[in-house]
Amino acid sequence: MEVFALVLRNLMARPVRSLLTLLGVLVATSSMVLFLSFGEGLRRALFRELSRVGPAIQAVPEGTEGFGFSPSPEITPETFQALYQAGKALGVRSVIPTLLLTRGGFDPNTSFFFQGLPPGVAPDLLYPGVKAKEGRLLPSEKGAVVGGRVAKRHGLSLGSSLRLSPKVTLKVEGLLEEAGGLADNLIFVPLPVLQEVLGTRNFSAVLVALNPGQKAEEVARALERAVPGVKAQTASEVMRFAERALRISDLVRFGISLVALTVGGLLVANTVMMSVYERIREFGVMRALGARRGFIFRLVLLEALLLALMGGLLGLGVGSLASSAINLYTLDQVGLALSAVTARLSLFALGIALLLGLTAGLLPAYNASRIPVVEALGRV
Repeated sequence: MEVFALVLRNLMARPVRSLLTLLGVLVATSSMVLFLSFGEGLRRALFRELSRVGPAIQAVPEGTEGFGFSPSPEITPETFQALYQAGKALGVRSVIPTLLLTRGGFDPNTSFFFQGLPPGVAPDLLYPGVKAKEGRLLPSEKGAVVGGRVAKRHGLSLGSSLRLSPKVTLKVEGLLEEAGGLADNLIFVPLPVLQEVLGTRNFSAVLVALNPGQKAEEVARALERAVPGVKAQTASEVMRFAERALRISDLVRFGISLVALTVGGLLVANTVMMSVYERIREFGVMRALGARRGFIFRLVLLEALLLALMGGLLGLGVGSLASSAINLYTLDQVGLALSAVTARLSLFALGIALLLGLTAGLLPAYNASRIPVVEALGRV
């Protein structure tokens, strides 16, 4: 307690310098928390959405596997027929071709995401739990079923027109209830309509739904053997791929935040070093009164650690508030929380802050503990 009281007294004796150092650590920690929170949020949102998707297997062209569809339709009708026949032989529940089309830019307020489904296939087969709020769940040949959030965002209602191309316009025939998932942001339209708009007979992917008792891994490998050039990936494989991708993105974001962390570390080191220089005589008196080198070392190091800890805690709070503000926007726009400050991230951030303080304080603490008593007392 005596050492802790001395540490607090010294920090309070230089409030402006201590405050500026604290702000440096705060900015460094909060930026790291905010950057890394996107990885945690995306991880949660992606895994939650994958768990909601009905079909257990997604067949895509080899080389485009991951957690998205091919950027261009590359599954030919012949490949689909081969997959259909192979799936039929394996006794799967259904084999569903699908096609995706995006209209607009990156801003959700100006973007439309269309998913084409074959005639007779309703959205609830792909996204279990979705229900019609108004109108139909299964669109007609010239109709569309709109997710609840995209309908709210763009002011769509039953009878609204959706222009996919100069020659193709659809009427909204159904509105889905908001379920807090990916389906809220999609517009489901007949597959032939999207093929006409894109001028293609191909598909983005083929989804395979299994019957109870069938093992996804076994069926996926059997489909790959039966249809060369196709990658049949299960939900667990997509999750593993996503986890690897998110880990890489986490490292990139952490690398960016290292700039702020380095600045924060230099501020802590500068503050503690200046404190040591100004207190050389004080340290000399302590040594003359019997204080050991280890006591001086711990005293200076604790100052650095306390500054880093307080800055880390405040940075964690600021980062959490910024994360919540971002989630308010993303929940309103796309219905997903894309940022999350988890317990793992919080502990990691505090650990980095303490490491920052420890690294920045070691050299000043060592120098303070090695000052000769005679030289220190000779300072005026």
